[in-house]
Order: sequence, then C-alpha cells, then structure tokens
Amino acid sequence: MKFLGIMVAFAVLLAAPLTPASAAGDDVFVVPRVPVQATGATATAAKDSAQASGRRHAMDILMRRLTPEEDWIYLPTLATGAQAQAAGDGSGKSPVVISPQQLVALESGFEVYGEKASSSSYRAYITYRFKPDAVRRLLQTSRIPYSEAQTRVALVLPVLQTDSGVYLWESNNPWMAAWKVRPYTHELTPMTAPLGDLEDSASITARQALNLDSEKLAAIAERYSVSQIIVAHARLMQRDGANQLTVRLINGYRESGKVEYADILGEDDALEDTGAPSQTFNYAQSDEDFAAKPGEVLAQTYLSEPAGNFPSLAERSIEFAIAKYASGWKSRTLIDHSREAKLPVTAFFERIEDWSRIRSALIATPLVDSVQVSSLSRRGAEMDVRVFGDPVRLQVAMENQGVVFWTETGERWFLATPGVAGKYRGRRFLRTESRGLFGSAREDDDGGPQPASAEQYTSPQEFE
Repeated sequence: MKFLGIMVAFAVLLAAPLTPASAAGDDVFVVPRVPVQATGATATAAKDSAQASGRRHAMDILMRRLTPEEDWIYLPTLATGAQAQAAGDGSGKSPVVISPQQLVALESGFEVYGEKASSSSYRAYITYRFKPDAVRRLLQTSRIPYSEAQTRVALVLPVLQTDSGVYLWESNNPWMAAWKVRPYTHELTPMTAPLGDLEDSASITARQALNLDSEKLAAIAERYSVSQIIVAHARLMQRDGANQLTVRLINGYRESGKVEYADILGEDDALEDTGAPSQTFNYAQSDEDFAAKPGEVLAQTYLSEPAGNFPSLAERSIEFAIAKYASGWKSRTLIDHSREAKLPVTAFFERIEDWSRIRSALIATPLVDSVQVSSLSRRGAEMDVRVFGDPVRLQVAMENQGVVFWTETGERWFLATPGVAGKYRGRRFLRTESRGLFGSAREDDDGGPQPASAEQYTSPQEFE
C-alpha cells in the first residue's frame, strides 16, 4: 500500500491545472551579461542610464529568443526606440507594446559584473532576470506564439582555423575565449564551453575534433555528462583590411535516440509484427527531424568586419549561429495559445520511478496547460491532458524529457518511458480500445494491461 500511497500523492499533484510558472524552468527568461556603458552629469545618472539601456537591449534579446523570426515584425526594438513594423493581420496577431514603466515592471532582478565607474561614466556587464508570467501574458495578449522549451545542454568545442593552422585548447585561441565571455545556457538550445584544462587537452585535439573522431568525442561527452557535442568551426580569413569569419555548428556527437528491443524486452515473441524494423525503437516520431546525425551542419553564418575587433565579430557570429540553430527547435515546440486541445491519455509504467519521470516531464513541459488524472493503478493511469497547439509538438518536447508520447489512431494518446513504450507500441489492443485501459474491469485477450481491481483508485477527489 505504500507504493500506491506515493502514487496517489503524485496523482493529487497532477490533478490541478499546471500554471505556466510551474510548467517549466525559468532559465530562458534570464539574459546574461549584457554589456552596458553610459555617461551622465553625475555618477548616479550615468549608472541609471546604462542600466536602463541594458534593460531595453536585454528585453529585445529575450523576445526574439522566444518567438519565431517571422513574427519579429510584431516586436518593438526597444534599444533604438523603434515600434513594431507590422500593425496586425487577419490571424489576430497585434504589435507588442512595452512602455518604459512596463519594462521596469517586467524585470524581477539583475546582477552586476565587472563594474567600472567614474564621476561621469559607468560601464559593466549586467544579467537581467524577467518575470516569466508577465512576459508570457504580454505575448499571449498579442497572440504571438512562443517557445520556452529547452533542449538538453550541448558541449561546444570551438575550433578556430586560420591560414596559420587550427586551434582549440591553445591560449591564443580567441574563438574559445569568445564562447566563455558569457554563458549560453539560457538559450532554447543551451550550450556550454569546456573548461580547457589539462584533461581536456589530453582528450582530443583540434584536428580530431574537426575530423569528428567518434571515440574521442564520446570520451569527452562522458566526462561532461552531455548527450551532444557541437564542433563550432570558425574559419577566419583576412582580406582587404577586414576579418571575414565563417562559422559552422557541426553535430559532432549525439547519443542515439534509439534503444535495442533486446535491451528493453529480453524476448520479443509477445510483440505483434507491425512490419516496422524489429531491431530498434524510436523515442519519438519527430526526434529524427531535429536530432541531426554526426557530421551534419546545424547552422552556418558569415560575417565581415574591419580588422581590429575580433571579439566583437566573434560574439555576433555566436549569437547569429545559435539563433539559426534554435529556429528549428523553436518551430517544433511553439506554444500557440490560440489553439488548445484536451487529449485522452493513457500512461504505462512498471515502477514508481517511471511514473515519477512521466509526471516530471508533464510538469516541465510548457506546452501542457493542465493534467486531470481520472484513474490510477499499479501499472498505469488515465488522464486528460490539455495542451497548447499541435500535439505533435508535445511529442518532441516530451522526448526531450526522456518520455515517449505517441498515438496509434489519433484518438487516444499514450505515455511511457522508452523501455516500457517498447513493450506496448504497435500492439493491437491500443488500436481497438478507444476507452481508458485502467478504468474498467475488462480482461484483454491481447495481453494488454490489467486493472488493479481492489487497489484501483478513481477520481482525484478521493485522493485527498
């Protein structure tokens, strides 16, 4: 009974609607280390001016981080004082308007780094934190879809190639230094630079990184406990007094999105032959659309500036490359509040740890508005899940949380961890059963899950 008692507690937590604040982490609403600089009649005036200017720039960064590029015409450019280019369209979208007073109210706090001040000037780096709920409401009011779901953090190996050679761990690699100026872990596609210590330099060379040495890349991925390594290849050429920088983000290593049937089942004679390849099982239908294979170029940019300020050129190139890479993920995880659907969902699990993982994934996914658990047993649960936008986008977001979300007929949806999903996906009873599988006392002749009879719990109100 202890097992069911804990499960009941989980069901109570899921029975209530998920507020946006509880549905996802707030990291994407942080804009780190914005450079600010201003002068004024007094030290205080210079400081206030710099912080206000940085706040406007930070909000510009945040709004464009969350929204698709085609909707940027509805966003103001606060840093320059320019209003949104578009006035509205037939879809109901309208320009986002942010007054100076509103902008201050949107901020939840800030942190200052490297502060330098005089009697009339101020310079610093400031990390701005914005209120997630307030930013969401701002976009919802203008009916602008947005994404706040993050991929797993990838490790970046910044390799610089010049006419003189290739550089990675060398102290004179300004490309590595550029990746360490500020963190990029608050992006929708978060990335982090390596430490660059002796163990790193002994693990892989610049040439091995460019050659995508799978063994070396797998070893350093294990060291940093990441599922993906991106080789950021920067080709620097100097022509006619200008620095020309071509940047390619190359998928160097990614953990497989597949598991062997033998690993999760032991024996597969209980499975129905669906005609699908028998040796592997995909985590999610849409995973391969975004999870590039090793060697694929995720994003490419080209920028040119007059020679003399490589750090500025490098930072702009990083921002452009990350934005291009994030656009694909963003399009697959957009939260469109103009579209809602209530989906009947069955969750399969074998251990309390599996149910906990499913619950955590639902809570962490901003595409989910609310979850109402109607029935719970030792092996599964029935629930209604209210989602924003296309359910296919939820497939991608749930896969990123390590949970499979799929449908057999388009009427009922299913949730499970990869190992458990491999035992049920494609089974005949999932295609013929439109009702819940854990809410009746029926016996299934296809080996489907059986209800917990006397230990079955229904109606979340009884859990309390």
